Amino acid sequence: MFSALQEEAALRAGRSGAPPPPQAAPAPPAGRQRRFARSTCACGGGCPSCREESRPPGPRQARDGETTTAADAAEPLAEPAAAPTFRDCSERITGITDANERLETARQRAREFVGAARRALGAAPAAGTTYETALGRHFITPSAADRATIEDNYRQILGTLVASNYICNSQNICEGEQAFWIEADDLVHVCRPFWELSPTCRAIILIHEGAHDVGIGVAGAHPPNRGSAQYPTGDTAAPAGQTTAGRMDNPDAYAFFGAHIWRDTDTGRSCF
Repeated sequence: MFSALQEEAALRAGRSGAPPPPQAAPAPPAGRQRRFARSTCACGGGCPSCREESRPPGPRQARDGETTTAADAAEPLAEPAAAPTFRDCSERITGITDANERLETARQRAREFVGAARRALGAAPAAGTTYETALGRHFITPSAADRATIEDNYRQILGTLVASNYICNSQNICEGEQAFWIEADDLVHVCRPFWELSPTCRAIILIHEGAHDVGIGVAGAHPPNRGSAQYPTGDTAAPAGQTTAGRMDNPDAYAFFGAHIWRDTDTGRSCF
């Protein structure tokens, strides 16, 4: 699979997902939208305004999560016969010839990660299982009520994983992010560093940005990204001070938990 890819307070007004310093970063300059991305150099930026790379007029298509039942939506989807044509994902914009195919593969894999997570969360974890390990590593000690909330958040994230929710940007708009989401156009903007990631990390990035899109990790400082001291990679217990509530508002927790369950093993990568 991060999408994708600093922070100011409250409301859903443009979002950025750079890993934060210990204290909250200053708000971006007035008139600029916050970007929500996993890139180490995301620092807030203007909403794309050039004609080719801006969102087309008119309402966006209804999202999957708004039109399907939870049971159906949780099922992994079969690979489509042909990749859709994503907005502006041309060779000139992306620098590669197969951007549509790579993005569609990542989108389908992200949906499979989400489906696997939702199916697992319906039951209490059994001792010694991958599910028990993944819950502890990514969500600390969630109660049954917490698991139900996490599952519902995944349901909403699934609704963002639709082809109409993405646009490819060139480097004159991206600022080093892998991908980012901003409220101004309510799209996940995919940047050139995204194409350099592994297939697993591309899917992780799309879930991360989808989590921002549904309001996770958007108020105040960005939650610690995977690979930080507060959320380390590998077979490492959650450091002191990390809480279930904090991880439930952390886009990376959803991205890496889904990957962990689907793959039956954790990834040792931070996806930077």
